[in-house]
Amino acid sequence: MGEENSVQREIHVLLEDIFMKYRLLLLFVLVFCHHLFGQKKVEIAESDVVRHFIEELPKRLNSFDLKDLRSSTDSLNIRIWQPHRIFTLNFADSISSNYKIHAAGEKPISSTYNFSENISKNILDSLSAYRIMELQDENYRGLDGAFVFFEIATKNEYKVVSFWSPSAEKSNDSNSVFHILSMLNRSIGALELQNEFRNSLPPGEYVWGMKSLHMDRFLAEGAFRTDFYDQVEMKIKTELNITEETNHWEYPIVLIDDNPAMIADLNNYTQSEVSKLEILGPDNEELVLYGSRGSKGIVKLETR
Repeated sequence: MGEENSVQREIHVLLEDIFMKYRLLLLFVLVFCHHLFGQKKVEIAESDVVRHFIEELPKRLNSFDLKDLRSSTDSLNIRIWQPHRIFTLNFADSISSNYKIHAAGEKPISSTYNFSENISKNILDSLSAYRIMELQDENYRGLDGAFVFFEIATKNEYKVVSFWSPSAEKSNDSNSVFHILSMLNRSIGALELQNEFRNSLPPGEYVWGMKSLHMDRFLAEGAFRTDFYDQVEMKIKTELNITEETNHWEYPIVLIDDNPAMIADLNNYTQSEVSKLEILGPDNEELVLYGSRGSKGIVKLETR
């Protein structure tokens, strides 16, 4: 009898062991299936450019405080990445869109412009007319230009496609992208927003595309000013025809004892500390020595 009970106990332990193994297996299968079928279908173009974009995407999303469209449950999300500009359209319970402009300087600076539901709906209608959902990656890179990336996400699918400086003369998809960007620029007044953003930047050096952007401005109203600074500011405005309408990247460069400086630095001197002041206008032959940076004029100050 004791031997029979011992055998029954061994069989019971064996069955429990089998049950636990299969339960773990079943749990693994359920988790795996949820991971497999609970995620979006991801379509990533087989190109180094798109793969690099995907690798850098988490850092970009964090830098610009953008949500990851790969995990979004919205009905539709479209994001268009261009140099210094990011346009995002969301369609969930309602349609919304925004345009983020950014520049790299001593630290990154960005501004976001939000658009009404009516403007967003018109943009979505135009995007549909230009077959945005059907775009395929161009897998091309030229010598002079820039990439445009499209992230397109629905509840169930996500894909990324890229285009190098799209034009109407290339492929059908490139032609569609060219018209999409033209439509978008008109719909949101992109050029005006970019100028507004750049004119809001504090004085300093910024990267803008393949060029550097030198921003400067006169002292704000109410700021302390030396008598010398007041005279120089008036002289600069008069001789270089600088008005309130002048863009801040079109201000002259300032050299103090041949060292680069900003307009505000002129406020550090009195007349007795200055031995020479020159303001060279755009027609001065000496400006060619300073390249494109000196094309708007140069203010040269020599101290005693």
